[in-house]
Amino acid sequence: MKKIFKPFYYSNNKIKSMIKKPIHRVQRSIRIQLVTTFIVCAVLGFLTSKGVAPFFESANQTVTIDYSSGMVGINNRARYAADAAVTENKVDALQNIIDEENQNIEWKRNALKVLVTDEEGKVLYKTKQAEEEKINLHNKMRNVMDFAINHPTKSGDSEGIEKSRKEFITFYPITIQDKNLYLFVSGIPEGDVIYSTEEGPFPFLIGAIVFIFLFFYVTKRKMIQIETMAQGVNEIAKGNLAYRIEEKGQDEMALLTKNINQMAEEIMVNIEKEREIERHKNELITNVSHDLRTPLTSIMGYLRLLRDAKYDNREQYDEYIKIAFSKSEQLKNLIEDLFEYTKLTNEKNVLEKQEVCINEMLDQLIEELVPQAEEHGLSFVKEFPEERIYAKLDSEKIVRVFDNLLMNAIKYSKDEGEIKVFLKKQEDHIQISVANQSEEFTRKELKNLFERFYKKDQSRSRVSEGSGLGLAIAKSIVDLQNGDIRAEYEDGIVRFIISLPIEAEK
Repeated sequence: MKKIFKPFYYSNNKIKSMIKKPIHRVQRSIRIQLVTTFIVCAVLGFLTSKGVAPFFESANQTVTIDYSSGMVGINNRARYAADAAVTENKVDALQNIIDEENQNIEWKRNALKVLVTDEEGKVLYKTKQAEEEKINLHNKMRNVMDFAINHPTKSGDSEGIEKSRKEFITFYPITIQDKNLYLFVSGIPEGDVIYSTEEGPFPFLIGAIVFIFLFFYVTKRKMIQIETMAQGVNEIAKGNLAYRIEEKGQDEMALLTKNINQMAEEIMVNIEKEREIERHKNELITNVSHDLRTPLTSIMGYLRLLRDAKYDNREQYDEYIKIAFSKSEQLKNLIEDLFEYTKLTNEKNVLEKQEVCINEMLDQLIEELVPQAEEHGLSFVKEFPEERIYAKLDSEKIVRVFDNLLMNAIKYSKDEGEIKVFLKKQEDHIQISVANQSEEFTRKELKNLFERFYKKDQSRSRVSEGSGLGLAIAKSIVDLQNGDIRAEYEDGIVRFIISLPIEAEK
């Protein structure tokens, strides 16, 4: 059964596809919608005007009495009588028409006047109502010709309508038994009543009203959509960036509505982002002011003790100098972080790329940081491939990235744990990840880790020092290298993952 009806299914789907295509095209173009609406409304208005026209015919009906057919009848009657007389070659043939008209007179019906004359105009035969004994042939014939010229009679021709009711006269010359005779037939023709109607202006006006009503009704939705859009733009202009215009349809109006909503969304996001940045800047100023003031106060305090010789022995003297130097280094690191981040974000950085062996770079950095890790009971676990992996990078900047990540792992990892460093090569890039046990990270904290000026909640960390610029600097450097950096947290493990492109390979 499926094989039998398969051609019908195919044909039906094809027809549906052919119908959907123009409909889809109309839906996507407001210009085509307006043209289509105009044509449909115009056709409906025209059909309405034609439909109501019969109701106005009686109001615009005119009556005309046409005498042309009666004239034709009189002429035909005279011609038939003349033809019969000529055919029979007897004058008696003319007597039939005379007798019939005399009988009509007796029955008081509309009778014709018939005259038969010779060449001299003497009346030989006539009907009862005719009083002439002799007529002037020339005048009579001239009158007949003038009447024929001024009153043409064409049966069935609307242009040959005779509206005046006058006596009609016609004549035929006939020859009977070598005698030239003239047959004159005249009478008042009977009229035909003709009813004519004109549409008048009312059907047209009704059709125009229907067209205007339908056009406004059909386009009402679009007008409402435009008004809604204007109202929405006005609301957004007032500052209500959370306002969204309802999207309807698939045409240019819908696309414009979508773009306006997207614009409002982007503006709102940018404003929120700027507010967040401003908040972070304010926090930075507060934090940096505090962080700078704290070591600076300590340095000044210990230097004052040294200046005033307020120490008991050499060991205490050396301790004061050591503490002051440590605080100076902390102050120096804060200033360097600020300078480095400003340089990365505000200047055009030119990368000095060179071929670097990533394995050796990470090995060297890890070896340098082993003593600091061991102070907290931490150990490094490396998972590197046996092959040497090369990439073309700015080695000085990328070392700063790895150093920041490894130092973060040492600072924020739980004591007596492992810091795992992974390196692997993929198709067109290399991936490095640093994972360690850590306090829990919320989703918001993970999202904001690489934001400038962001510092993890100090109440949940054992590290209070730092500017909050380390990871922001790392992200800026990775972005300059056309790479990607992200953070993940799962089951007490925080993992920083860096992807770097391989531009050159040894």
